[in-house]
Amino acid sequence: MNTGKKSVMKKIGWALVSFLPMAGAMVIQIGCSVAASVLISVITMMQQGGQMAADELAVYVSNQILENIIPILMVSQILEILVFGLWYYFAYGKKPRPEGTGKPKLQHILLILVLGLAAQFAISGVLSIVETLAPSLLEKYEQLMEMAGITETTLLSILSTVILAPISEELICRGLVFKLAGKVSPNFWVANIIQALSFGIMHGNWVQGIYAFALGIVLGLVYRRFQNIWLCMLLHAAMNFSSILVGPYYSLFPEKYILAAFVLTMLAAAAVFTLCYRKIMCKEHE
Repeated sequence: MNTGKKSVMKKIGWALVSFLPMAGAMVIQIGCSVAASVLISVITMMQQGGQMAADELAVYVSNQILENIIPILMVSQILEILVFGLWYYFAYGKKPRPEGTGKPKLQHILLILVLGLAAQFAISGVLSIVETLAPSLLEKYEQLMEMAGITETTLLSILSTVILAPISEELICRGLVFKLAGKVSPNFWVANIIQALSFGIMHGNWVQGIYAFALGIVLGLVYRRFQNIWLCMLLHAAMNFSSILVGPYYSLFPEKYILAAFVLTMLAAAAVFTLCYRKIMCKEHE
């Protein structure tokens, strides 16, 4: 095999390896669901004395999983933080940041928070416009969100969405996948696209997958700017927390003006996002 072919095979190998953290996270999530199903089945059979029919048991377990999807998700997120946090720490966490990497200041932290808010309202505006004009396009997505309990705001859902998800997903995508994908090519955009693709796939549906990919690109750029995984976690948390504000905000508008509110809010949020992003990336005053 000549040198050129070896180089190509090596790049393909590293590309496949870079998806391992994402695959590992999916295995953990599936494993937690299976473990919960087995546990519920055993407890139910013990309570019923083994008298419940198999089909009835399957329906009951399925309903119990859906009703407790957030606690099960939280268990998987905690396991992901432990597994991938240790991996990231021992592989990359002790290494010094590259020379010339910007150090975040207070203004950067504030801009990150506003950037996350603007990103959420821009995306929500787009989805709301699509849902208003062509509701059938997002019908399955809305049903999936309701089944997963994501549309309900509870203490557990906030803890899962705003704290655990940003920590686990940033460790996986901007932490591990990004670093591993850097072995594929010295070109930043190769690694950035691979980690953003992993981020999109992890969300498990095409609607979230599309905007998660776009946000993953932005998170990758922020990571390159500061080489700080905690800053990415903060931006991610700001985006997720802002989703809680979307519903109450749009409820302030009369129904006949709601489409105009969607459009104007989306445009305003996109403008704020662009302004904040440019200021975050600017190195002029460092």
